[in-house]
Amino acid sequence: MFINVGKSKWMKFILFVTTFAFVGTAFVALLVYKMSGNIQGIAEVNGKEIPMAEFYYQVSLITNQMESQGIDTAPLKKQIYTDAVRNVIQQELLYQEAEKEGITATKEEVKQYLLDIDVFKENGRFSKEKYLTFLSNIGLTPSYFEEILRKELSVRHLLSIHRVSFYLSEDEIDTFVNKSLSRVEGELLLIVPSEYKPTEKEVEEYYSRNIKDYAGKKGKLVAVYQISIKELGEEEAEKRVKQVYKALKNDQSVAEEKGVKKLFENPVYSEEKLNLPEKVIEELPKVGENKKIALVSDKENYYLIKYIKEVSQPLPLEKVKDRIISQIKEEKNRKIQEELYKKVQEAVKTQKDLKKLAQQFKGQLKEIKGKTAQTLSVEYGIPQEKLSLLTRKEKSPVVLQTQTGILVINIEKVKPPEEQRKQEMANLLKPILTDSKYKTLIQMYIDKLEKEAEITINRRVLQ
Repeated sequence: MFINVGKSKWMKFILFVTTFAFVGTAFVALLVYKMSGNIQGIAEVNGKEIPMAEFYYQVSLITNQMESQGIDTAPLKKQIYTDAVRNVIQQELLYQEAEKEGITATKEEVKQYLLDIDVFKENGRFSKEKYLTFLSNIGLTPSYFEEILRKELSVRHLLSIHRVSFYLSEDEIDTFVNKSLSRVEGELLLIVPSEYKPTEKEVEEYYSRNIKDYAGKKGKLVAVYQISIKELGEEEAEKRVKQVYKALKNDQSVAEEKGVKKLFENPVYSEEKLNLPEKVIEELPKVGENKKIALVSDKENYYLIKYIKEVSQPLPLEKVKDRIISQIKEEKNRKIQEELYKKVQEAVKTQKDLKKLAQQFKGQLKEIKGKTAQTLSVEYGIPQEKLSLLTRKEKSPVVLQTQTGILVINIEKVKPPEEQRKQEMANLLKPILTDSKYKTLIQMYIDKLEKEAEITINRRVLQ
């Protein structure tokens, strides 16, 4: 649905909804929030509950966006849920700020915005049929969707005010350009740690420990209870049905007794043949997050169907083996590099000669002749925030941990960029740097709101 909307105004809306986690920032760990199963919504922010529908709408948006890019979302459910929780909480925090400032969007603004969304148009005019079809597909009523949209527009108003008072100084641009374009001379030692190779036993053990992460065929775990009309009689059976229904609704256990038994509790997958009554089989596809309990009957029995949770069949080891090997390598190599980084740091304290360090750590020694700091950054994966270490002459070697390995750099000479080239780069980078700084400051603002807020998350959803 979202594949070919890149040029539409709708895409702008989708991106706005799903990008509260700005580039270069991370979501505050969920563990810092209070976790509770006593709320009905996905979360409670400063006493205001966020409905589950808003959470599942976010899940749908994120999932569709990822799948449109060819990403397999099956093993990413936990991350998608975490992102969706983050989005709704941050959106609610910003909306509450907009309310305090008295700049919430009006119903008229929402109406005008809806009329202007290209995906809802037919022959250039708003199509109510297209709009209602879209809402049916995502399981939302018009009033609820328009309330979500009103929140989004209100948050835009708030962020627009922050944008007006924001600027990037000439000194900031000048500093960044100087760091990027200054040419340096000296020598560089690259130490690459040996790559870890996992054994077959490690792969099998890793698969067993993390089997839930390798989801394949999706299904749902359900329980079916049978209440016998034949054994209990019509009146007593109806009484027991009410009792069992109430227990299931409150997630309580149901005791098996005369006329009441658990007929089935297993994962159910599509196109699977089940030894269950036909009416139960017909009803199974209808139960889920939005309908957790269903009641059907035949001449002899009542059947209560309880949806428990979504499940998936794990993919066989052979299908995910390459992915597991890659994951083990990534984890182990990261630890190996971290340990090597500490050893090199210690060695540099007493040994400044890069040739001797190269022999000690079996590294590659290279001469740096007039390369820009930015070129070295791209070539060796040096983080942007570390570039300033390359543009000032140090008395002792600089040790950096990068994507390519451990770098030990001796800077002997720094030549500032030519004025013309510097100005060209400044003009090119100004809008990019401005946008980057703005996003960083907004995220800092959101982080502050999170820290000061009372936030409770429905722990049942994230289990």
